[in-house]
Order: sequence, then C-alpha cells, then structure tokens
Amino acid sequence: MPALVIKSREAAGIKTEIKSANFQLKKITALTAKPFLQKEFLEAAKITAEYFAANLGNLLPHLIPSSILENPKMLSKAPFLEPLSKGAFDSENKKEASVLQAPDEDRITLYKSFVREEFAKKKSVFLCLAQNEDVRQIKEKLERGIETYVCAFHNEMGKKDLNKEWKKANQPHPVLIVATPQWLFLPRKDFDAIIIDKENESGWKTLSRPFIDLRFFAETLSKTKNIRFIIGDSFLRTETLYRYKQGEISEFESVKWRLTDKVKTSIIDLKESSKKEKEFKTLSLELLNLIKENMEKGSNVFIFAARKGLSSVTVCRDCGEIVKCFNCGSPMILYKTKDGRVFKCHQCGERRDAAEVCQNCHSWKLMAFGSGIDRVAEEIRKEIPNVNLFEIHKDITETSAQTSSVIKSFYENKGSVLLGTEMAFPYLYKKVGASAISSFDSLFSIPDFRIKEKIFRLILQIKNIARENFLIQTRNPKDPVVEFAVSGNLVEFYRKEIEDRQTLNYPPFGIFIKVTVRGTKNFVSREAENLKNILENFNPAIFPSVHEKKGEPVAVNAVIKLPRNDWPHSSLISVLKSLPPHFEIKVDPDNLL
Repeated sequence: MPALVIKSREAAGIKTEIKSANFQLKKITALTAKPFLQKEFLEAAKITAEYFAANLGNLLPHLIPSSILENPKMLSKAPFLEPLSKGAFDSENKKEASVLQAPDEDRITLYKSFVREEFAKKKSVFLCLAQNEDVRQIKEKLERGIETYVCAFHNEMGKKDLNKEWKKANQPHPVLIVATPQWLFLPRKDFDAIIIDKENESGWKTLSRPFIDLRFFAETLSKTKNIRFIIGDSFLRTETLYRYKQGEISEFESVKWRLTDKVKTSIIDLKESSKKEKEFKTLSLELLNLIKENMEKGSNVFIFAARKGLSSVTVCRDCGEIVKCFNCGSPMILYKTKDGRVFKCHQCGERRDAAEVCQNCHSWKLMAFGSGIDRVAEEIRKEIPNVNLFEIHKDITETSAQTSSVIKSFYENKGSVLLGTEMAFPYLYKKVGASAISSFDSLFSIPDFRIKEKIFRLILQIKNIARENFLIQTRNPKDPVVEFAVSGNLVEFYRKEIEDRQTLNYPPFGIFIKVTVRGTKNFVSREAENLKNILENFNPAIFPSVHEKKGEPVAVNAVIKLPRNDWPHSSLISVLKSLPPHFEIKVDPDNLL
C-alpha cells in the first residue's frame, strides 16, 4: 500500500488508545523507498493545508508528481536529506522575500547573473513557473553556457527525459531547477532561493480539490527552509505590489513602474467604425489593412480573440453604446428567463428588465453581438481569401504537441497570421511584426473582481509580442484600463486598482471564503439551508451561482468576508473541515459569483 509517513509516535505511550481503536494494526515488513520528503517540506504543506482549510493527505498529491509516487526506485537515487535547518523560524537570521517587476528580457538577464552568483557560493536555485511550456522556453533562455547544470521538470515529460533530468538534478555541483510547483519537493540540501516567475499568470491555483494557491505554498516553503524568495513578472499582482508598498517585501531590483517601447500603437473605436457599416463586422478596416500590409512584406501577425464568453455584449445599433450596469459600469449580459428577457451584471449582481432603450441616444435598436474566435476566423478568410491563417484554441489544438506544431508552422511561413486565445501565449517565443486584439470587450463582464487587472496584463502581453505595430479594437477606448495599459503606465493602474479594492474591502484588505454546493434543486435547497445554520456565526451571504448552465446541476454559494489579518481563523477552519465532501471550499477565490 503506497503511503507517506507524516508523523510517528512511540507505541509504548499510547497502548490504551491502540487497544480501543476500531481497526487492526499490522507490522510493516518492507519499505520500497527511503524517506524523501524533507521536514521543511512537510511543515510547509501542513501550514498550506491549514490556510486553505484542507486535509494534509488530500493536499500532497497536488505537491508531488504522480510519476514520482508511482516510481519508488527513483526515490532511492535522491540525495541525502538534511535535518530541519537551524536557521528556520529564527527571526534574527530570517531571509526576506523580494519582488522583481521588469520586462521579460530584463528579468531573464537578471536571473542569469543571480544563478551564476549562487553557483559561486555553491548554492542551487529553484525557478518555478505555472505552465509547462513556460518551463521549456525559460530553460532554453537560461541554460546557455551552463547546460550541464540546468534541469527542467514539468507534467508532460516522458520517462526517458524524466530519468535524464533526475540524474542531472542529483549531481554534487549546484544546479538550477526550472520546473512547475509540483517539483518543489526535490530534496537537495543546497537550495538557497526559490523564484516564482510570471506570478500574475493563470495556472497557479489547483483546479480540483483541495483548492489551493501554489504560490502560497512556494513562499511558505521558502520560510520553513529559511531561503530567499523572489517574485517576478512584467506586472505583479495587485496583492503583491501592496505588500511591497507596505514594506512587507523588498526589491530584488528597482521596480519598473513604466514600460517603454518603440511599437506603434493604434486604438480603433468600434462604436465609430460600426456606424459606417451596414451590417455588424468583427474586423475594422484598419485591422484588415494591417494584416494585408504585413502579408505583403512577409511579416507575421498575431491576433488575439476572446472565446465567446458568458454571453454576448449588447450594443445600440444607432450610436454603438454598450448596455452597462447602472451600479458599477460593467457590461450587462442578456439572459432569457421564464419571465422574459433580463439584463444581469456579472460584476456586482445588478439585474433589470431588458425592455429598455439606449441610455445614450434613447434608441430601441439594442442588439446582442458575439465576436468570438470562430467569427473572427470566418471574417478574416472572407475578407482576405489568400491568407495563410493558423489557429490556436481548445477546439483545434487540444494537446501541447498540436499547439507546438501549429506555432512551428506559423513561424516558418512568412507573412502568415496566427489567431489565438490566451492558450497561445506560452508558445510565442519570438516576436512578430504586428499584434492585435480583435475582441476583448466581453471580458469586462466576467464575474471576477480581478478582471481589470487581468485585462490590463492581457494588453501588455499582446503588445509585447509585436516588433513594429500593435492595434486594439474596442468599444471602450477611453476606459482607464485600456489607456494605462497602452501607455505602459503601471503605477497609475495600480493606484486606481488598489483604491477601488480598499473602498470595497476586497483583497488585499479583506479575504473571501466561498463554499459551494451543487446538485439537484431539492438537494441544493436543503443543503444551503443546513449551511446557513452551520455558518450562522460568520454572517455568510448565500445566493445562487451565476455559473449555472442548461443541463448542469444547480449551485448555491455561501461567501464569508473577513479582514485579512483575521485569517487563518481557527474556529472557522474547524467548521469548514467538518463539512461533508459535497461542499467545495475555496479560500481567496478568483470570483465570488
């Protein structure tokens, strides 16, 4: 039976407890692998489990790759484990966390220097990334000149590559490990730093129970090991920047608050361009001309398109105005209910009857439009028949190998166009002549209080792909998020975002705990009432989830908001841990609805 020992007690002192147990004990006759988890790792796992109201046993599969647990022979090759460091938890010798906010190219240069400095001290470094493809790309950029000492681990490795990298990681010389978070367990004794790069990227939170943030675990591990912790990105999370501003974490290098480049930027107001068209079109004349110009000179183009979101954006056909929430200004989403059509806001929850006129020009010509990637591709092929168009999204490139193959063909064919979602970003390892955003206005309607930050980062990423030209199509050209991103003004975006969050007591000022129950209508109704009684001392807000879709179970959320300093809350954690398994628990969730 595969098992990990996380605690041991002397049997002599618990004889009565053993005799009264409702199970039998059997003698362990053999071990298939020696201990391979350091005490510091287990301590960090326990702290993480407690923070996210999870059980340690359920958490460990998120922290250790299945390929390791299923191959005990590899564990016998692990280096000798060190005891708990004397410096751990010693406040006098505590090593602090630091931030590095700088463009990708600058961070890579700084990492190269840092790794060589650590090697000179006979110390190893762990560089952690959320995405498998990021691991591959960063390894290639960092290993030049030190190939023998750079190892890469991710979740898509074959057995041959895994054995090769494992052997390299166990050499006596210091190494640079570039890997996803599941490889932080690697038990080298000489790690002196953990770097979290692209910390504002998606992929850090687990998608199955228990729901945890692997960035939290990585930082906790650095504390239990008492080693340096570096957080890097071109634009760090608002929560991280707030900690930096409060003096909780220091600078690794001077924080860059403004991004400068020589890329020519154009913003196309779709409200104006739609007035000139007899029918709704997703592509402006300016974007079509940009594609044609680059095709003629053999320069490649990347075009971003959001998938068809939660619903369509509703637009006035006379003036181009988007139907917005009266309360928070977010785009309203059109729903068809048994009582008729209604507008719902996925940001603050406002709901109103859809029988209304345009708030700008009082026209009745309100229409719901969709500009997802399928429609964009169809229109490109219609307007430019000779285009060499490649696509990357889940419907076409289902695997990493398929995506890599499309990217390879795209770069090899000069003058080609790549149309993709965020799925394409990790694979775009070289700049192209021009980049563009064909549609992203619907993203403002996603029920995520961090959505403005995500849109801001999205614009920065797509602009960074271009060498010469960058174009945005939007119906919100004057939105501060768009203006700050286009100008590379990180500091003003941060100031506005942190001000808004403080007003609403959103993270980093407060913390949310969300409990969700799914199932049939009767089951959810009954369990929601039980949950209300169980959590009554914590004043939960209980409401239906807006993520319900036809054919899927009914869902109800219970959301508790606490001051940041009140978490972890021991009594609430005890209650959450006692809940039956049909309740989903998310601490610091991405969205509340």
